[in-house]
Amino acid sequence: MVKRFYLSVMLLLVATASGYAQSMLYLDARLGINHNQAEGAYFGKDKPPFKPYSTLKDMSFDEQGVLMLRLQVKETFGIAAGYSGGSLAWAYSLQMPQQYTVNPFHPEWKGHGTGVYMHQLPLLFSKTFREINLREIDTVRHTYLASFRLDAVLGGGLNRLGNTCLNCGGVSAGGLFYDTIDFRQTIIVRRKWGGFLMGGVTARFYRLGKERLNLSVYYTQGLTDMLLVPVQYQYNSQRGATTLHIRGSGFSATLGVPIRLKTFGKAPPS
Repeated sequence: MVKRFYLSVMLLLVATASGYAQSMLYLDARLGINHNQAEGAYFGKDKPPFKPYSTLKDMSFDEQGVLMLRLQVKETFGIAAGYSGGSLAWAYSLQMPQQYTVNPFHPEWKGHGTGVYMHQLPLLFSKTFREINLREIDTVRHTYLASFRLDAVLGGGLNRLGNTCLNCGGVSAGGLFYDTIDFRQTIIVRRKWGGFLMGGVTARFYRLGKERLNLSVYYTQGLTDMLLVPVQYQYNSQRGATTLHIRGSGFSATLGVPIRLKTFGKAPPS
């Protein structure tokens, strides 16, 4: 499946490049962070006082590395495909309800977060919708000291589960100073392959007509359940249970360095 995906992408890039006077092939090397959470966290699937997310930053964010081949067909249109490695993560928390706490000062809370490694194979299309140029220094070639382009990006791709997180099954958050909040989770692998849709914005920064940096902010919507995570929880004498659906939905932000690999076609006349 992976070989077919990359072969199809390469054929698409070559066919597209041959149809235009000048196209540029880049390798975008990107680093950043992603924020995943259980599907439906903001759509009423949580049952108070349990929340399928956590406000702790170290439970909600993880590093992300991306390598993308991007064919800039024209200055305003591009096609990109490649590999992204990140986290298929989830988190949850619970704050002791006022009527059940034994804390005389303030209800206590506890949270937990974990994840597994996930491979992503994205195919993205970009279109420039805003351009800002600063100080034109060549009126013939229309070269500027600095330029900024904002691209709308849409696409999708395939998810591949990297591991099954065999060591992060049972979890107990333990007792607090006054109250006691315990969690216990089970991880069920629903499928190893899944699909996703992606949309966002990329800002591309130019100096003297050459692209130097790009900054991307994306939202990813998983289309299929990759993991199911039944969670049992107890807060003092009360008990509850729910099942989290993990699809890999969330936000990501990456900073990239574009490396020009090849220019197709002839350069415009001077």
